[in-house]
Amino acid sequence: MVDFETHIGRRLRRELPDVGDRYFAGYMAARAKLMDDILREIKGVEPSLSDHSADHIENVLSNAAKLLTLRPKTHGLSAIELYCLGMFVLFHDVGNLFGRTDHHKKVSEIYDWTRGTTSDVQHEKTLVLAAAAAHTGLASDGTRDTLKELPVTEHLNGHRVRLQQLAAILRLADELAEGPQRTSDFMQQHALYVADSRIFHQYASVTHVFIDRGNARVCLTYEIDIGCNSDESEDGRDRRIVALLEFVYQRAVKLDQERRYSRFYSPILSPFQTTSITFNFRCNRVPLSFSLPPISLDDKIIPGEPCRSLVDMAPAYSIPRLLADLRAHASKVVTP
Repeated sequence: MVDFETHIGRRLRRELPDVGDRYFAGYMAARAKLMDDILREIKGVEPSLSDHSADHIENVLSNAAKLLTLRPKTHGLSAIELYCLGMFVLFHDVGNLFGRTDHHKKVSEIYDWTRGTTSDVQHEKTLVLAAAAAHTGLASDGTRDTLKELPVTEHLNGHRVRLQQLAAILRLADELAEGPQRTSDFMQQHALYVADSRIFHQYASVTHVFIDRGNARVCLTYEIDIGCNSDESEDGRDRRIVALLEFVYQRAVKLDQERRYSRFYSPILSPFQTTSITFNFRCNRVPLSFSLPPISLDDKIIPGEPCRSLVDMAPAYSIPRLLADLRAHASKVVTP
């Protein structure tokens, strides 16, 4: 159990002394069933998917705590709202058990198996399915603006639930749950992931995330070893590096878009004004002796200025220019 869940239990007991224990017992029972019988089986159905096991759920829960902090006066969420957010995190990815495609729409059967079908949990189910459906995919109009279709405010057993805000927190916490913990170096080195999934695992292996609420930012650090293997041609290495850099750039921009998007729907996330991006390069584990300026993507918009790409804002990150720099510095590295 992560600290955020302990906090949920404590808040439920304090704010709802008559029923708080019952709510938290229901949460823990659902957690146990999902961890033991559902989440660990997703890998068998989708063996090339990045990790969606219990570890991923705990990562998302921890991210939610870091986005909010555990001080009630800071985030203003009630115990029931924290309980709902916890449930949303538990269930948001379980549909992967039926396959990756539209997994966010396949939660209903697993919810019923986990929580039962009695009338007292039916409205909770409605909220869980709505939040899970909005954490990815397309809205009814074909855009990715899924949060707009959620009610701003809902309720659960007579308590207010700010559904749209909670779903936004889930969405950002999930987007930030990236890193080496979601892949296997052994599987990558032996090319055991299917071809279409390999770039996602490469991305996970180089990505490090820090939620820095105190400094109003989300930090992304990419640790990229370009490799200098003698059995790989220079052209082959260049193609591999270009493919990874193009994917990393695209994913960094996507994460920044998710930060901005989530802030729009959840004022609780308003402190996160910036995405800070740093790249570090190595050649066969030896750091390369050149540095690039960090990139800062913030929400300041100057009227009349065109929208700029990551490379427009940081010309040193132009891939042809960066590739030439990497080649030059890698040639100076002496490795075993």
